[in-house]
Amino acid sequence: MLGRCAALVALLVGSVACSSAATDSAGLVGANGLGANALGPPLATSAEVGRWVEEKTGQCDEVAPRTMQEFADFVGPLRAKLYAPYVAEWATCAAGPYERLGLVVFQREKLKDFQQAWQGAMASGEVSDNPDFGFGNGFALSGTLGLELLGLHELRCTPVVTGADVGHTLPAEADGCTYVQKPGHHH
Repeated sequence: MLGRCAALVALLVGSVACSSAATDSAGLVGANGLGANALGPPLATSAEVGRWVEEKTGQCDEVAPRTMQEFADFVGPLRAKLYAPYVAEWATCAAGPYERLGLVVFQREKLKDFQQAWQGAMASGEVSDNPDFGFGNGFALSGTLGLELLGLHELRCTPVVTGADVGHTLPAEADGCTYVQKPGHHH
């Protein structure tokens, strides 16, 4: 298993240029370059996300569209409750150690609502940690191992401690949430 994980990390090494800070039709980025649009290329369908993963890793060539019921089974009932209202579509593919890597596309206009809902769930004790996906521009991957090497970010809705395994950071759409990229990807 460790060898397979190392192989995925090696495959995930690639450069993802960050996009310029332009405002899209949903108003997700201001003149200061904040939000999802600053996280790289915008991907709007699970097929696009699958092609992007395949380009970067050489894997994920068989993208299988999935239903929202399958999403609930995949992430569990609590996570489904928190993610599903904001998901436009999702699919899976095989990549590295992941037999079923989740390719999740968010409803772009609801990213702030998703982040605020997650903050509320943390404040109420419904969840105890940040979302467990690797986030890009309008999409996320369910795996976590090596995804920072793809240029993906964690979404943290808890205070980010400076110097605590933190590399590149950008404010997210909701106040108090931040996109954080672990050291290792040269931004």
